[in-house]
Amino acid sequence: KTLGINALSKSQVSRMAEALDEPVAAFRQRRLDHAGPFTFVAADALTLKVRENKQVVNAVAMVATGVIADGHREVLGL
Repeated sequence: KTLGINALSKSQVSRMAEALDEPVAAFRQRRLDHAGPFTFVAADALTLKVRENKQVVNAVAMVATGVIADGHREVLGL
């Protein structure tokens, strides 16, 4: 509601998820050799609530971030 969305149908969610397939695939398959060398690499984890088998459970996601000498950061993986 805060974002101005009162309800989403299953088909709307499916269309939004389908629209993300290509950018997600491009992110997952991109080469990282152009981005480095990384002066610093950090790994952090966060806990999320996700639906699994019709139940809400905790899932952990680890995020790896690389930082080059000028301070630019890039998410290396999730």
